Amino acid sequence: MKFIHVPAAIALFGLVACAETAVQPMSKDTFKIDTRTDSDCGAVAARNIAFKAAAIEVIRKGGDKFIITGDNTDSDFWGGTYTQGMVVKMIPDKSPEARNALSARETLGSDWQNVVAKGVPQMCV
Repeated sequence: MKFIHVPAAIALFGLVACAETAVQPMSKDTFKIDTRTDSDCGAVAARNIAFKAAAIEVIRKGGDKFIITGDNTDSDFWGGTYTQGMVVKMIPDKSPEARNALSARETLGSDWQNVVAKGVPQMCV
C-alpha cells in the first residue's frame, strides 16, 4: 500500500491556500490584521496581503482613510511561515489626520470595488 503525504496531496489538488488573514476589532475605529503565509510566499507577500486586507476592511467598515499605528513581522525558525501583523486606525475624512492618512480606495487601485468584492487574497501573487 502506498501512502501520499497529506499536505502534498492537498497541494497537488489546489486545496491549500498559501495565505490566511484574520481581522480582530480593537475599538470602534481600530482593528488588527494578522496574516500568515507559507514559505513559498515569503515575508514580502505577507506584508502586501496584510496591507491589502487593511484597505479592504476599512472600506467594508464604511471608511476610506487609514493609518498603520503598529506593525510586526515574524517568521518561524525554519522559515516555513511568515507572519505580518498590523494595527489599523480608521481616520474620519474631515479630521486633521486625514491629510496624512492613506486612502483605501487608492491603495487598492481603480478596480477597488472588485477587489473588495473578492476579499482578501488567499494566494500570494
